[in-house]
Amino acid sequence: MSGRILMTTVAALALALPAMAQDATAPSDTEQQLEQGLQEGAPEGATEQAPAMTEEQPAEEPPAMAEEPAIGEPTEEMAAEEATPPADMQFLQVQEEAQFLANDEVIGKEVVNEMGEQVGSIADLVMDQDQKLVGVVLSVGGFLGIGDKRVAVPVEQIDFPTAEDPARLLAPVTEEQLTNAPDFMTRAAVEAEQEAAAAQSQATQGQLPAPTTPAQ
Repeated sequence: MSGRILMTTVAALALALPAMAQDATAPSDTEQQLEQGLQEGAPEGATEQAPAMTEEQPAEEPPAMAEEPAIGEPTEEMAAEEATPPADMQFLQVQEEAQFLANDEVIGKEVVNEMGEQVGSIADLVMDQDQKLVGVVLSVGGFLGIGDKRVAVPVEQIDFPTAEDPARLLAPVTEEQLTNAPDFMTRAAVEAEQEAAAAQSQATQGQLPAPTTPAQ
């Protein structure tokens, strides 16, 4: 009896094992429906594998921002305004006919006397603190500026040169008389002469013997 029951049990297990294996490998109805729905909803080519990003691919850089000037740094407009002269500043733009340029039209020009004889040339001009022309320095004698004598005359005693005529002294003076006239000394020459005199005086005082007291 026991042997018959054992044989019946073994036969039942043998019939049940293939069915259990088939149930384990076959997908369920629910899984098949889910997979079918995903494939129908996905766009064409979505199931293909997307290419992986390599490590060498550079990341996108943010757009460059316009550079703003630092605080306190002058802009082009500020620099142009600083380089422009002030509005209340006045300028002489054209030389008028009655005006002359000292360096180009006066200095170095020939000077003649009333008789038209050349007596020297204009070496410099003298102006006062009121910006007024007060005198004309003449170079007299010498040769090419060497060994010449400097004589100054008031501006009223000379006519300035023009494009056609030289400067003219308004006095019947000759070149020989001008060489015997007083020398014109500049302020620098006067100060140098005074310093030399003071140094000479100190040197002389240092050489004098000290005064002695008479014996009693």
